Amino acid sequence: MNDLQQQKRRRGILGAVETLGNMLPHPVYIFIIMTVAVVIVSMLTAGITFLNPGSGKEETIQNLATAEGLHWMLQSMVSNFTRFPPLGTVLVMMIGLGLAEEAGLLRAVLRKAIAGAPKTLTTTIVVFAGVMGNIAGSATFVVIPPLGGLVFKALKRHPIAGIAAGFAGVAGGLSANLLITPTDVLTAGLTEKAAQIMVPGFTVHPAVNWFFMLASTIVLTAVGVFVTEKILEPRLGEYNGDGDDLTAEDTTLMEVTDAERRGLRNAGIVTLIYVLLLAWMVVPSGGILRDPKLGTIVPSPFLSSMVPILLIWFFFVALAYGITAKTIKNSGDVIKYMTESMKGFAGFIVLCFFAAQFVEYFSYTKLGLLLAVEGADYLQSSGFVGVPLILGFLILVTLINFLIGSASAKWAILAPIFVPMFMKLNFSPFMTQAAYRVADSVTNCVSPLEPFMPFIIICAQRYDKKAGLGTVISIMIPYAVFFLASWTLLLLAFYLLNLPLGPGAPVGM
Repeated sequence: MNDLQQQKRRRGILGAVETLGNMLPHPVYIFIIMTVAVVIVSMLTAGITFLNPGSGKEETIQNLATAEGLHWMLQSMVSNFTRFPPLGTVLVMMIGLGLAEEAGLLRAVLRKAIAGAPKTLTTTIVVFAGVMGNIAGSATFVVIPPLGGLVFKALKRHPIAGIAAGFAGVAGGLSANLLITPTDVLTAGLTEKAAQIMVPGFTVHPAVNWFFMLASTIVLTAVGVFVTEKILEPRLGEYNGDGDDLTAEDTTLMEVTDAERRGLRNAGIVTLIYVLLLAWMVVPSGGILRDPKLGTIVPSPFLSSMVPILLIWFFFVALAYGITAKTIKNSGDVIKYMTESMKGFAGFIVLCFFAAQFVEYFSYTKLGLLLAVEGADYLQSSGFVGVPLILGFLILVTLINFLIGSASAKWAILAPIFVPMFMKLNFSPFMTQAAYRVADSVTNCVSPLEPFMPFIIICAQRYDKKAGLGTVISIMIPYAVFFLASWTLLLLAFYLLNLPLGPGAPVGM
C-alpha cells in the first residue's frame, strides 16, 4: 500500500478509530488488564445481593480477592482454557480446512466458481453464505471469512474486504436465516417460559420469527454488499499483494488444469456420497442423527455435531482432490499439510488462554449478571411505549452484548423482565423476541471481546502485516451501523404495518 493510500485510509472518523484502536495494547494484555479489573471490582462489591430474574434466585457477588477465590483461580486455570469454545472449534476445523487448502482444493474450487462471476454477485455470495452459515454454529466463523478473502484476492479485489464481508454476514447477521435454526428453538423456549408469567399456558413455537428472519436475510445481504462495495473497498484502495497471501499462485489463480478438473470431479463425487449418507441418517423419521427422544432435526445430534461433520467432509474431499490432482503423493503429505495449517495459530492459542480466564472470572463473580440486571431494571422503569420503547430496548441489548456474549444467557436474564412487561404494553412475545435477536447480533462484528475476533485479526494480518484490533473494528463499524439501521427499520415496518413475524405470530397481543 503506497503513502497516498495510507493517508486516504486514515482520514475521517474511521481512520481515527483505526489509529486509536491500534494504539491499544495487544489483545493478550487487554485481557490481562480486564481480568485484574474483575478481581479488584469483585473485592469492592463483594457481598452485594440481587435477584436473578432468569432463575428467581438471589445471587451474591463473589470476591476473587480471598483465599477461596485464589484457590478457585488456580484450580480452574487449566480447565478454563481447555473448555474455551473457540479454541477447540478453530483448531479442529483447521485440521480439515488446512488440509483442503494446502492440497490446493480451496484454490481450485474458487478459481472454478468465480471465473467470469460479476463483481456484485461475488460479494453477495460471500455475505449471504455468512448469514446462512449460522445454522452450522461456530464452524462458520472459521470458514467463511478466510474464504471471502481468497475469493476477493482471486478477483484482484482487496482480500480484507472479502474477510470483512464474510465476517459481517457471520457475526452481524448471526440470527438471520432462511431456515429454522437452533437459535430459533432456544429463544422460543425461553420466550414461552417468560410469557407464561403473564398468560399461563401461552405457547411459542420455533418458527414464530421465521417470516421476519427470512426478510432479514435478504435485507442484510443487500446491505452487506452496499457497505463492502460503496464504503469499504474505496477506503481500502487497491491491493498490491503485500503480506503472506499465496503470491506463488497469483499468476495462475484463474486457471484450472486438467488434473485439477479431475480432482474437483472426484471431490464432487465424494461430496455427493457424503451428503447422501448424511441424508440417510437425518431425513428418515428414525434417522440416527435425529434427536433420539424427540425424533427432530432441530434440535438434534446432527446440528450439534457440525464441527466434526465438516471436519470429516473437508478431510475426505481434500484426499479425493489431492490424490487425483497429485498434490498429495503419499501419506506423509497428509500429515505435513495438516501440520502446516496449524503453524499460524500459535498466537491465537496464547490469546485464548488469557481470554478464557477473563470470561470465566466475569462469570464466577456474577458481575456480568449484575450489570445486565441493573441495566434491564433501568429500562423497565423508563416509561417508554410504542416505537421509543422498541428503540430503547434495542439500544440496551446492543450495549449489554458488549458485556455478555452468550445469546442464551442474555435472553434468560432479559426475557422474564421484558416479555411480560411488553405484553402489558400490547407487544406480543414474538415481537419482543425478534427485537432481542436484532440487537444481539449487530455488534458482534465490532466487539473486541468477540471470541473469534483474534481469528479475524490473524486472517487480516495475512494480507496486511500491520493490521490489528483497531483495523478490524474500524472496517467493521460501517457494517454494524448499517446493519443496525436497516434491521431496525425492517422491524419497525413489521410493527407499524402489523405484519406477522411468523406462522401465527402477530406483533401485538
